Amino acid sequence: MKRLILAACCCLILQPVQAKLLLSEVLYDAPNNDSTEEYIEIYNDSCAAVSLTGYSLADNGGSFNLTGTISAGGYFVVAKNSSALQALTGKTANQSGMTLSLGNSGDYVRLRQGSTEIDLVAFENAVSGWGLNAVDKSIARKNVPDSNTAADWQVTTNAGTPGSGVFSTACDGGGSGDSTTVNLPTYYVGTTGLTGPALKTALNNILRGHVRFSYSEVWDAISYTDEDPANTNNVILLYAGRSTPKTFRVNTSSSLDAWNREHVWAKSHGFPNESQYAHTDLHHLRPEDVSLNSTRGNKDFDNGGTAVAEAPLNKTDSDSFEPRAAVKGDVARMLFYMDVRYQGGDDSGTPDLSIPNIAPTGSTAPQMGKLCVLLAWHLADPVDSFEQRRNNRIYELQKNRNPFIDNPQWASSIYGSSCQ
Repeated sequence: MKRLILAACCCLILQPVQAKLLLSEVLYDAPNNDSTEEYIEIYNDSCAAVSLTGYSLADNGGSFNLTGTISAGGYFVVAKNSSALQALTGKTANQSGMTLSLGNSGDYVRLRQGSTEIDLVAFENAVSGWGLNAVDKSIARKNVPDSNTAADWQVTTNAGTPGSGVFSTACDGGGSGDSTTVNLPTYYVGTTGLTGPALKTALNNILRGHVRFSYSEVWDAISYTDEDPANTNNVILLYAGRSTPKTFRVNTSSSLDAWNREHVWAKSHGFPNESQYAHTDLHHLRPEDVSLNSTRGNKDFDNGGTAVAEAPLNKTDSDSFEPRAAVKGDVARMLFYMDVRYQGGDDSGTPDLSIPNIAPTGSTAPQMGKLCVLLAWHLADPVDSFEQRRNNRIYELQKNRNPFIDNPQWASSIYGSSCQ
C-alpha cells in the first residue's frame, strides 16, 4: 500500500503502510435457528483486493477455510446457509456452508492467515475481558483501528446488516494504495434527526478547519483527485469529459486544449483572492480545457442555451451554463458543499455563500444559481464511483468531506422546501 502526502515542494510522495482484514460483524445466537442463520462478516481495511486463499476462521471447536476475494474497502460475508441468511437479513452470502459452532460452545471467532492470528472477537466470557452477550442480535465492530478488545464492539438492535457497515476506506486510487478508514456516523456526529437550517449549521461546524492549499499546490492536488482511473498519467476534464495528460496544462503548454483549474463556484462570486479559503478549496476545483473553461466563465448554472461547439454535450447562453448530463449531479453537489461550508463568521476569509433560485445572480455577488435546477440535477444524476473516489482523495489531502456525496438525501432535507 502507499500513503499520499502533499509535501512542501508540492510533490506527491508515496509511502508504504500495512493493510489489514478485520472481523466486523458476527451473529452467533440467531433469532430462529443457530444451525442455519449464523454468519461472520469480514472487512478489508485497505485499498487492495485480498485473495482469501490461506485464510481461515476458527472457534474452539474447529476451523473453516475461506475462499474467494474480498474487495478493497469491502465486506465479505460467510454464512452457515445462504438461503437462511437471505430470508433473515435480505443479504447474499459471499461464502456459505460454514461449519463453526459459534455460540453453541464456540464462543469466539479467530481470523487467521495460515497459523498467524489476524483478529479475534469473543463473547460470553470465553476469553478474559470479553463479556459481550447478544441473544437474537449481532455484535458489530464500532472502532477502527483495532484494539483487539471488547471495547471495539457493540451489540446491534437486530440480527445485523451483513455485507454493509459504517466504515468507508479512502484510497489513493488504483486498488494498490493507502487507506484512510472513515467511520461516517462518527465523522457526521451530531447530525442525527436534524433537517433544514439546523442540519446545515451542524454540517458547517463539521467541515470547518480543513487544510488549506496555495493556488500553485492545487495543480498537483487535482492531478491526484481527478486522476483517470483507467490511466494514472491522465486527468478527466469535468465538462469536456475527455482524458488528457496531467502534464498537458497551461503552465507547460500554450494550447487552448491544455487544461486549467476550473472554479465550479466561480471565484468572482465571493472569493477573488487566494487568501480566501474557498479560492483553493479542492472540493470545487476541477481540471478543464482552457477554451471550455473560458466559455463557462463565471456564469451561473441553469438549463438551456445552445450546444458548445467543442463539447456539444454542454450548453450555454449569455448568462448560464448547462454541463453534460453525466456531471450535472457532481456540479450540484459541489455547489451544495460550498454553500454549507462557507457561511461567514469564521477564519476562512470567505463571505456567506448562498444559492438562490435565480440566474443570473450577478458577476460579483457571493451567490451561484440556480437552486431548484441544481437540486433536480442532483436527483437525476446520482453519486458514482468516480465522485466517491474523488471525495475520499480530497479527504486524504484536505481533511474534510462533501456531505452530499456521503449522504445524498441531505440535499433534499436542506433545500427541498425551497423547491416545492
